[in-house]
Order: sequence, then structure tokens, then C-alpha cells
Amino acid sequence: MIVYQHPGLAGLEIWHGLARHTTLYQLRDDKPAYYAGLAEFLARLQAGTAENADGESLGHAAGFTELLIAGGEAAALAFPHRLLPADPFCARPGAEAIWAEFGWRRPVAIDLGQTQLKLMTPERSVVYPRQLPYGRAALPEAEGRKRLRAFVAEALAAAGPHDGVVLGLPNRLNAAGEAESSTYPGLYGPVEAVFGNVDWVVVNDAVLTARGYPPAGRAKRLVLTVGFGVGAALWHG
Repeated sequence: MIVYQHPGLAGLEIWHGLARHTTLYQLRDDKPAYYAGLAEFLARLQAGTAENADGESLGHAAGFTELLIAGGEAAALAFPHRLLPADPFCARPGAEAIWAEFGWRRPVAIDLGQTQLKLMTPERSVVYPRQLPYGRAALPEAEGRKRLRAFVAEALAAAGPHDGVVLGLPNRLNAAGEAESSTYPGLYGPVEAVFGNVDWVVVNDAVLTARGYPPAGRAKRLVLTVGFGVGAALWHG
């Protein structure tokens, strides 16, 4: 397993960014308040004054000059941005870029989102509705991991023979391949412990999307994925 890294691109943890005296995560169910808070947070992020409840420094994102958003609901966001087409496969350009980097002949990409799994091959793109409950109905950790492996294996079997897989996860990942928690029970810690020692390239889903939209020159571009929550990745030149 390889944790994907690109020298000009990094994930950015803003889900716990502070706005309106709370976090963006806590605002998520009130859409007007959420998008108003997100606009306030982005203004602070650009100015270099944004704060994160986790205590992480966000200063490296200060001064970003471009904002791209994948997620049609964000069209009304009161902050200058460019909205990518409302397409569940907005990560495809990123997957294609990574396929090209690794030189695979029969590649596959799986974008494991919070609400659905997107399977992509050079020939087709398919959506599988999420099969695992979350929140109060979430499965125990061991059963959740078992069902998640089966869910991903089902998609890979449908893809047919392949020589390389990009797996986009809705988790923050460190260089050692350890994932922070998500709404998938058991999907945290060493990714190999969840899926086994497999020949995959693993990447955060926001980074996967951003990989397909590099800026011209050395512009600092922020890419947000807005849906169940908000993910972010930064092209930092």
C-alpha cells in the first residue's frame, strides 16, 4: 500500500474550523448557518486568522487566490469561488492523473464517500449507494470493518481485472497510512489493518479531487468538497 503524496498538494483539515462560536461540523445540519459560517471561516483562512478547534495551524493556507468547490449545494456560498460541475464523479480527473503517474494499463479508482461509493475505470463510472449505517445505527467496529471490506471487494469484482487501484477515503491520512475516524465504523488507524496488505494507492478523497485541478503556474488554490461535510486540499505552489 502506498499513501499518495504530491509535492505541491496537501490535505487541509477544516471540518473543525471555528465559525460563529462553534465548529463547521456542529453547524452542518443548519444549511443557511453552515454556509454563512463557512464563508466567514474562508475569509479568515485567506487572511491568515482562521482557527481550528483541534489546535492545528492553518497558516499555510493564508493568501490563497483561487477557490474551487465540488458540490452543487455550495452555489450560494457568499465567498468568491468557482463551482465545479455537479457530478458525483468530480474526482475522476484526479484518478486519471494518478493512473498516469503510476503507468497502470488496467486501472481502477474507488472514491468511498460518506453517502455512496463511486467506482471508476477508463471505460465507465458507477455509483453504489452506501451499505453501512452510521450514527446511532452504526455497526460495531469489527462487523463494520468486515462489511466495509465486502463492500469494496464487491465494487472491485465488478470492475474486472485490474493492475492498480486508487482508493479515496473520507478520512484524514498521515504519511504512515494511518487514518483518522470517519462515519465508517472501524475505518481508522492503519489502513492496512482494515483492508490488508494490498497493492493500492490510498489518498484522502479531497486530495483525490484536487489532484485533477492543478492551478496555472504557482497559484495557491484551495479545493473544497462539499456534501455530507466539507473536505479540503491546498495547492501551495
